[in-house]
Amino acid sequence: MAPTTDRSSLEITDFPDDDFLPATTATVKSYQLNRFTRPLIDYVHNEWQANTKYVSLSGSPDGGADSPRWMQMFLSMVTAPRFRRYTLIYLVLLASCLAGWTLVLSPRLEENQWLEHSLDPQTQEEAGGWFGTNTMPRFEGVTHMRTLDKIFLPAVKAVKGEASSRRLIFIGDVHGCRDELELLLDEVSFDHERDHLIFTGDMISKGPDSPGVVDLARQYAASCVRGNHEDRILLLRHDMATTNTLPAASDGDIPPDLFFGLNSKERALARQLSDEQVQWLDACPVILDVGQIPAMGQVLVVHGGLVPGVALEKQDPSSVMNMLTIDLDTHVPSGKRGGMMWTKLFNKHQSLLYASQKGVVPDPKSKVTTVIYGHDAKTSLSLKTYTKGLDSGCVKGGKLTAMIIEDGGEQKVVQVRCRNYHHNQ
Repeated sequence: MAPTTDRSSLEITDFPDDDFLPATTATVKSYQLNRFTRPLIDYVHNEWQANTKYVSLSGSPDGGADSPRWMQMFLSMVTAPRFRRYTLIYLVLLASCLAGWTLVLSPRLEENQWLEHSLDPQTQEEAGGWFGTNTMPRFEGVTHMRTLDKIFLPAVKAVKGEASSRRLIFIGDVHGCRDELELLLDEVSFDHERDHLIFTGDMISKGPDSPGVVDLARQYAASCVRGNHEDRILLLRHDMATTNTLPAASDGDIPPDLFFGLNSKERALARQLSDEQVQWLDACPVILDVGQIPAMGQVLVVHGGLVPGVALEKQDPSSVMNMLTIDLDTHVPSGKRGGMMWTKLFNKHQSLLYASQKGVVPDPKSKVTTVIYGHDAKTSLSLKTYTKGLDSGCVKGGKLTAMIIEDGGEQKVVQVRCRNYHHNQ
């Protein structure tokens, strides 16, 4: 039997090379290293033990032993990197919430409150009646309202997989840009047999070919409304005919205060239009009643806008052609900016009307009104629930816009880019 070895008596010796050790000797060496060296955990260095980030800030040699326990915990928490990161994140979130409330939510809530107050019947009594509640004066030679023939209306329901049987194509302010108008008609694949064009006013003036735009509209038997620029040119034309200044004459012979101070280009356009073109433009109403369209209710076309809550026959023609803003107390419209946009008040009025009809009538949408308009090039294309603004500043290098309504009331918008003719004015 092989002699046994007392392993506890072995000492660590230097061996030249483990490869030359017998197996039993190597085993003994490994054992000796594990037995007499320090445990591996003693060689682990934890950074937190010596890092100043985790040292108490009390300043006492014993790490703040004299400080209250709660203060030590507070100081340790504040000096922790994670606490500082979370604090920064929460401060950013708080600042974002305050900014959102101050800049977005609070102004909208305040505006909504003012709109509801403006439409309150008690406000009407306090103001002594809203603008337009009394019958407005009629303008001689101006067609106030006209109704579109129902044969032009799209079908109430669309047939899946089939092309629309009828389309209404509403076109924003053209301002004499005939080339862009023809391009837009190509873009929408205009078909005279099934499509009907409706212009939202300001077909003429400013651009290079106003008579050409009128001829194109007449060629396709389009419908239109009277815009503020048609109104100016037509009034000028009729005054010229009355004062025998219609034939080409030297502007030097015309008093400077005659014809509302209109410039020479407008006077030239008034002379340039033919009698047939003037007659066609004169027939354009201030308000066009398109009729009932699914999901849109009663659709009206005007150039400027409408005062909500006032019957169509009592709307002021001049305001309908020129309005941009509206006074919330008296509902007096204005052609200047800086006040409440008439579209906001109109949309609020219609939304309240729709809410009042829900559950009362089978189709509450049929009781509301949607207005399609032009005139507001600064706001450009503006498609709200009950107002659709189509003037996108074509004559100044913007776009010419067409809004297409197909069977079932489906809507889509098509635009083409325009050259800038503003520098020629």
